Amino acid sequence: MYFSGTYHLMRLSFVCDVFVANGSCCFFVLRVMMCTADIGYSMFACVIMSYKNKSWNERSRRLITLVFGLFLGFVLIFGESRWETSPLIEESLMLLGCIGASIGAFGRIWCSLYIAGYKNARLVMDGPYGMCRNPLYFFSFIGGVGVACATETMTIPLIVLVAFAVYYPLIIKREQKRLTELFGEEYSRYCDEVPAFFPRWRRVSQPETYTVNPKVFTHNFIDALWFIWLIGIFEFVSGLHDSGVLPVWFRLP
Repeated sequence: MYFSGTYHLMRLSFVCDVFVANGSCCFFVLRVMMCTADIGYSMFACVIMSYKNKSWNERSRRLITLVFGLFLGFVLIFGESRWETSPLIEESLMLLGCIGASIGAFGRIWCSLYIAGYKNARLVMDGPYGMCRNPLYFFSFIGGVGVACATETMTIPLIVLVAFAVYYPLIIKREQKRLTELFGEEYSRYCDEVPAFFPRWRRVSQPETYTVNPKVFTHNFIDALWFIWLIGIFEFVSGLHDSGVLPVWFRLP
């Protein structure tokens, strides 16, 4: 998946060179749409290929993330914020986005440090897993809302909030049932002491030493960085709108 995405980005870079040489805006926009469709198809193919090997929770999360990502990509490429003429609101949303994305990325890396390689092997209760049972979901929520704010709209953050509020309680409930079957009484006691989603920060405990699986941790580390990279992509596309390279078909509040 990463190789395919890199390949298509190289194609997009080549098309930019052609655009500069020929001055053909229509040609450039058409090629951007084709590259976007190719990337979307590649992502969809990768999801389907790995679909059967994942748990229900992972399968549903991947599919929903894919659908939302494609929707966000369409909005990003062909839409623009209505707050472009209100610098205070626009910059405030960007600031919130940067803060939220940074917290989300750091939190997911922190969680991965503890859970990498141990997901189903043993019950992890140290570090962020001492303050709540689902810290990965919590930090994903913070990072997701942050990235949505970085679109400098109020519509996208609202959609993300509603999506999390509707979808993630179901995921957490199924995850709790699975872990109860896996770890039994130990997990039941853990549930009695530690909240499901919203952290109790005073419960955080850090062991002096901890063994980490480098391969799994590195993969999760790269995934977490997408919170940051997406903001840069948003700003790049905004520049393409301002320069007239990409058309603006609609504006979002």
